[in-house]
Amino acid sequence: MKKFIMIALFAVLSFGGTFSNAADIADKILLYIPNRIIDAFDVFSLELGAGPSVGAQLQFTEAFQFGAGVGATARAVKDINRQYGGCLQNGWSAGFTCIKGENVNRTDTTRWVKPFWEDFSGFPEPSQEIYNFYDGAKDYWAIGGAGGLLIDAAVYLHPVEIADFITGFFFIDLKGDDITFEDFE
Repeated sequence: MKKFIMIALFAVLSFGGTFSNAADIADKILLYIPNRIIDAFDVFSLELGAGPSVGAQLQFTEAFQFGAGVGATARAVKDINRQYGGCLQNGWSAGFTCIKGENVNRTDTTRWVKPFWEDFSGFPEPSQEIYNFYDGAKDYWAIGGAGGLLIDAAVYLHPVEIADFITGFFFIDLKGDDITFEDFE
């Protein structure tokens, strides 16, 4: 047990970067398991919707898509940047290779789902605010797909969150989203 504690302490000091005080070290060690579990859930997104809609799309980042969809749905959302809840979403989208067009509006959201309206055509750039790395409503780098008729589903993997999950084992928080004891105050 002594060896494990010494190795864990060495890992924190070696890979953890700089700590402003002893509380940072305690947060990293005591919340290690909960943060790895939360990071594991951040790796994917899942949305389920019902309403007058039709579509099929595959996405290998926002810059490379195939497919189209149109409709209005009430949705259950588990999305990037820890968005959990429900919303109403309507509009259309179409993509073929690197050319994309869409007019999508997400409204009437619950507390932890970010509303947005994206009216866009052309080549999407990751610098747009909707793709903000830390708190954007959408993930530019997402890989996955969506489809359905009257009932639809969307599933995406997030490569940046996968990297955050893996580096988290070495006490490195790429996204800066690990929980701390201050979050409970």
